Amino acid sequence: MTLVDEKVLESAGLTTEQARVYLVLLESGLSPARHIASKTNLGRALTYKILGQLLTLQLAEKKKFSGRAALFAPNHPERLKTLLEERKKGLEQMGFVLQAAFGSLTSAFNLLKGKPNVQFFEGVEGLKKIYDDILDTNQEIRVISSPIEEGRKEILHLIREQIKKQVALNIKTKAITPLGKQEIATPVTEDEKYLITRKIVPKEELHIPAQIIIFGDKVAITNFRETIINVLIESKYVAETFRIMFEYMWNKTS
Repeated sequence: MTLVDEKVLESAGLTTEQARVYLVLLESGLSPARHIASKTNLGRALTYKILGQLLTLQLAEKKKFSGRAALFAPNHPERLKTLLEERKKGLEQMGFVLQAAFGSLTSAFNLLKGKPNVQFFEGVEGLKKIYDDILDTNQEIRVISSPIEEGRKEILHLIREQIKKQVALNIKTKAITPLGKQEIATPVTEDEKYLITRKIVPKEELHIPAQIIIFGDKVAITNFRETIINVLIESKYVAETFRIMFEYMWNKTS
């Protein structure tokens, strides 16, 4: 007599073989492994393996008697409810992990399809991520600078430290800098020391609200206003478009 369909037990997370052995235990009660193997047609070795798994899941218990083979008995089916709850919690946790990774997975898929990968980072920590990416890419960069408001000493310090790291990796920089009264990270007189080739334009002629950095197949756009907002675009075609625009501006600047 079949008590229930094996698939009902599989919904609690059991494998087909585990469900089959557990149902035989319920039908037969206290039984030796050879009897269970015969009833399930699983073979003695596989039956022992499955019984071991059911013991771990606390769905069966093993009884030993002096001079006799071990016997196995089922535990109460209430345990299946507990396993189902544990499985539900596990799936929920996996869902949270998947949700956290969803952005990266989507970005990877979009890259595969040729779509730009766009990421947003807030604050100084977000800017550091972009700067680390520049170091990892380790290619010449092109920069169109943006004015940094007075009092943002931590930003200027971060940029100076980044430039030093780039020099250590021999990363060269081409920069178009709109210059007014605002402070810049490194003095123009030290450009050669910092591997910077720079063209200066009056701030009145080129006043952009966000800094643009082009490196490798990526473009980073950073707004240095009250809340720092960073946008990182990864696309060969977008980066090439910005690079062509940069070179056009470069050649037009005396």
